[in-house]
Amino acid sequence: MSRRKVKWEEMFPDEMDRAIEEHPLLYLPYGMCEPHGHHNALGLDGLKCYELCVRAAEEGGGVVAPLTMWHIGEQGIGVSWLERQNAPQPYISTMGHELFVQGFIWHLRAAVARGFEAVIAMTGHYGGTECDMRSAAAVFAEYAPLPMWVLADWECIAYKDYKGDHAGPCETSQLWALRPELVDVSRIPQHEDGERVFASDLQPGEASRTEGDRIVRSQIDNLVEAGNRLLRRSPGKLEDPGPDGAREICADMMSREIEWVYLMSRERHTEYWSAEGEGGKHRAKTIETDGAMP
Repeated sequence: MSRRKVKWEEMFPDEMDRAIEEHPLLYLPYGMCEPHGHHNALGLDGLKCYELCVRAAEEGGGVVAPLTMWHIGEQGIGVSWLERQNAPQPYISTMGHELFVQGFIWHLRAAVARGFEAVIAMTGHYGGTECDMRSAAAVFAEYAPLPMWVLADWECIAYKDYKGDHAGPCETSQLWALRPELVDVSRIPQHEDGERVFASDLQPGEASRTEGDRIVRSQIDNLVEAGNRLLRRSPGKLEDPGPDGAREICADMMSREIEWVYLMSRERHTEYWSAEGEGGKHRAKTIETDGAMP
């Protein structure tokens, strides 16, 4: 049995039309190249996210947009994070925060313009980015009530207590399951616990392809269920805001006093993710839902 064709860039026009008619859900995957230890490909964040979206669409229907690998970095919290990672050459594919969040608005507008009735926008690069994407999506929804789930990929994990990390057992296991040729655990150097080795300090040697298969399976199941739930809420095809409308939404968003998480100071970021902070409360609620869409 052949797999369902789901990649936007590989479809012929009639295939795209049929896919939208059958299941008008668009997956928007995001990630960034940056150090993930010596044992993982630099593009881990985006690669795992894209592969998860592709597999979910193949099983449940929908279309996967081209992967966006240019992400927010080298500003806000990204600066202090990079300084602590023992990675003098970060190999990072980065762009300005304002460009990224406005680009996201244009991606949502494209979804509406093409006739999609729901969106799952997922980033494999997290710790603040997903929060800012949700803020941008909330502004867009005021103009076009598009059912959306905007999340970091760890937020749809429902296996054991895996809730994301950076190049540790969770992410390494995920990529090992999804793209095994891009993980080489023989490259993991010997080091003391807690020592950062090229942005990996969470015992990546504990990673397992078998565990990765189970983590990934839980994510795909939750993504498919979420897509179905979003489409049940669909108001039907929405009016396209058009390019001028997208510019208006961007201008409105950038004029608002939104507290962008990625641009927070290190101290404010720590407070935000504390148990009593907005981010900490959201994280706790996400964990309670066992990876399902809230």
